[in-house]
Amino acid sequence: MTRSSLQRVFGYFSVLVIAAGFLGLGIWQWDRAQQSRIPIKVDAALVPLQSVSEPRIALPSGAALRHVEIRGKYILDFKAPNQMDGHGKLNTWEVGLLQTQPGAAILVVRGLWSQRSTDSSDLVVTGILMPHQNEDRAEISAGVLARLDSSLVVGKTSLDLYDGFVIADGESGVTRTRISPPAPKSAVPGFYWQHLSYVIIWWLMAGVVLYLPLYQRRVSRVSKPSESEL
Repeated sequence: MTRSSLQRVFGYFSVLVIAAGFLGLGIWQWDRAQQSRIPIKVDAALVPLQSVSEPRIALPSGAALRHVEIRGKYILDFKAPNQMDGHGKLNTWEVGLLQTQPGAAILVVRGLWSQRSTDSSDLVVTGILMPHQNEDRAEISAGVLARLDSSLVVGKTSLDLYDGFVIADGESGVTRTRISPPAPKSAVPGFYWQHLSYVIIWWLMAGVVLYLPLYQRRVSRVSKPSESEL
């Protein structure tokens, strides 16, 4: 086999490998698109907060959206504007800092700010454990939480703080309107149509890679007669 033949074979092989890589990426994005429509299955069993998380550590992935029970008392109260509930309604929430045990505390969404409570007695709180928010919903000011994130209250208490927050669905001896938590979403980040767009992009890239050798051969055939005429 001549050198030019080896180069041609190697070139075709490289094209097939690159095209196969793009096709594989498209298939991967197709799988992720299908998985993005499958909601997370959450354990509905009620468990003590201490059994799924600890203070001063990042919220474990398996702890998010768990139904937890906490015993403690509220030591601080905050306003959280522009918060959206599970029905897509914006409102201002009341968020209390609940001392759960000696030396530890967690943020708890108690309900609407317009129905805020001043109860500071020992309570048993049940609710859904949520990961902290990353984006601000309001301007930072006295008594206002820009987002639901325990890092914003580090300077207001000497207690060890839990990561995340709890949306309460019940407090012993307290009757009030509760916040509907957001519905569990897929564990796959991104949106269904976003993944499908990546599928189209990767497969178009595979088509372009496969077409390039044919295009080069066509160009070379067209250019050869013109070169012979010179």
